[in-house]
Amino acid sequence: MIRFLLVSLLVVAATSSALDHASEFYAFKLKHGKTYKNQVEETKRFNIFKSNIEKIASHNARYEQGLATYTLGINQFADMTAEEFSTMLGYQSANKPKLNITGTFKKPEGVEIPDSIDWREQNRVTAIKNQGSCGSCWAFSITGSTEGAYARKTGNLVSLSEQQLIDCTTDFNSGCAGGYLEKNFVYVTSDGLQSESSYPYEGVDNSCKYDASKVVTRVSSYVTIFYDEQELRNAVGTVGPVSVGINAGFLQLYSGGIFHEELCNPMHLNHAVLVVGYGSENGEEYWIVKNSWGTSWGEEGYFRFKFGVDECGINTDNVYPIID
Repeated sequence: MIRFLLVSLLVVAATSSALDHASEFYAFKLKHGKTYKNQVEETKRFNIFKSNIEKIASHNARYEQGLATYTLGINQFADMTAEEFSTMLGYQSANKPKLNITGTFKKPEGVEIPDSIDWREQNRVTAIKNQGSCGSCWAFSITGSTEGAYARKTGNLVSLSEQQLIDCTTDFNSGCAGGYLEKNFVYVTSDGLQSESSYPYEGVDNSCKYDASKVVTRVSSYVTIFYDEQELRNAVGTVGPVSVGINAGFLQLYSGGIFHEELCNPMHLNHAVLVVGYGSENGEEYWIVKNSWGTSWGEEGYFRFKFGVDECGINTDNVYPIID
């Protein structure tokens, strides 16, 4: 009788867990507008979703024990495998030496670097955007640092066009299949960028519809920071938002906290983002980073990286523009 009761309880627990996963999957599909081509694909996605739910629970248990510094959660990528997620990341790193026409960053003499800064508070950062399924992170990073430079120069914050970069720089970028950081500033120097409103984002590869009469700004030059995280901090603290390349392989299900993962290879850069500030929490210094995966991901579209350890290669490929 006791054995029968134990078996019954296990069956009830398993059934309850399955129902919980099913209801979570339903809510996930509804929230993120997910539809699948057939039942076979739906079953596949449900199984991947369940696996990710278990991963989230396991990781967050470690967080509660003080064994991890960040949390995971359900977001739009929860029905993807880690391999599938990696293939959608669209950054390509250029070989050194770099192309910069200004030189490398040097901290201005006599300028004090603030202990913390958040350029969102000074109207230098536009609202979170969403690249969707297009591997255009590189374009969002470039517009982000250019938006910051333009706001610094004019006092006006204008959202600039990623779609223009996707469509009109195919001689060196691959559109939704990926692109570079620094190389794009050669184009922005000569042709400039239109506003988001005059050349809206579609998230697909299209023909170039550039209109010189609608250009908001060009850049005068651009500066790189070579493999020095303290100098990156100095640049962010004195100039404004900086475009950076990182390894985002571990960020798929990131939910919040100061991200630190020793297994994150700093040599494998696959995603471009925008550093918009830095600060500290309970004595732990961090970067404030703007992503392009919408507000339902991470900390309302942002994430924090641990400072001082070259987290996921953050000090490897960095560039920002200058507008005279």
